[in-house]
Amino acid sequence: MNRKPTALLLHNREEPLNKLRLALGKQRVETIRARSCAEALDVLDREDAPLVIFTDLTSSDGLWGEVLCLARRSPVPVSVIVVSDVPDLALWQAATECGAFGFLTLPLPENELRAVVQQAAGDVIHRRPATTLLATTA
Repeated sequence: MNRKPTALLLHNREEPLNKLRLALGKQRVETIRARSCAEALDVLDREDAPLVIFTDLTSSDGLWGEVLCLARRSPVPVSVIVVSDVPDLALWQAATECGAFGFLTLPLPENELRAVVQQAAGDVIHRRPATTLLATTA
């Protein structure tokens, strides 16, 4: 049986990612919350690690750059999307140059969010070994 796709939301403040969690839920994307990089690492070490991480600019123990480092050290590929509640072209450029899959400014129209999630998840699916994908969809 297939289960819903999963995304990790890394943030220590309620907004803007609480609204993102609700929007993802409408799209049948299961979300897991982590308030720190340490909590996120525990989630990434699991066999059923999420396909996508949405990270706020800061967490209780790091910045978005540390989240990218966690993703690179993860045993399985994961896409990282940096989320902000204000547009910032320089930050978008820095995040993507450092390896983020994308940079979102919230709120985002539902159809655009759906497209971003599909692209980020699709990217990971192509990079993960088949055995790992079976564990995440079983």
